[in-house]
Amino acid sequence: MADASKVVSAVDKTYADIQSVKTRMTGVTGTLNQLKVAVATALPADATKGQQINVGFVRQELTKAKEAVAKFKEMVREAAENGGGGGGGLPNARRQMKDDKTRTLYERVGGDLNIETGVEIMFNKMLQDSRVRSYFEKNQRKMQQMRKKFFQFISGFFGGPALYDANNIKPAHYHMNITDYHFDALIDVFQVSLIELGVHPDATKDAIAACGKIRKDVTTGCTVRMELAQKNMEKGKDGLFKRMGGEEGIGQFMDR
Repeated sequence: MADASKVVSAVDKTYADIQSVKTRMTGVTGTLNQLKVAVATALPADATKGQQINVGFVRQELTKAKEAVAKFKEMVREAAENGGGGGGGLPNARRQMKDDKTRTLYERVGGDLNIETGVEIMFNKMLQDSRVRSYFEKNQRKMQQMRKKFFQFISGFFGGPALYDANNIKPAHYHMNITDYHFDALIDVFQVSLIELGVHPDATKDAIAACGKIRKDVTTGCTVRMELAQKNMEKGKDGLFKRMGGEEGIGQFMDR
């Protein structure tokens, strides 16, 4: 019976290791995709136009990709070395056992690599989520820009390098008609992404609470327009409502 328990334990551990490797691979793939898009964007559409590749930017992205691959290889190596002992596992599993609340959220969730991986996981989920898919399903270049800005904002917002001006959050989302429903959906997906990434539950909880602080900045535009529309209706100033014949006209239209 004891041997059977050891087998089950070993299988569970192996499964957990595989899931962690898959999650890390998502991050590495995301970084390489960013490099691919960056190079494609930098390449001249017509060589006769004399456009130049931004060598510095491409070199920077390539360095990041190499670092991500190196970290991934080190993680796999440690997993292989610890796998036989039954107590090692992947770095993610070890980190989840302890959460130092004296450190920044940026450090507690795992720094750049984890945040970038989390963003990649989140965006993949967003594209499958009917609640918010329309906000994220754009052309490849636009989606890559959105990923980059989200990563930059979260990194700085959690206490890491300040790569994005948080004052841009409100004007950037003002005309997007994002409601609390959509914001809650985004938060839900981000939370699931952090959990899948293996971030400590306490760090995940605090990260989600921190993100909740920008709710007003993200939803203000829609809230203002909804309140204005409600006031116009109460005062009988809603032009479209009148042109459609009021409640009776709308009822007839719906019955057609």
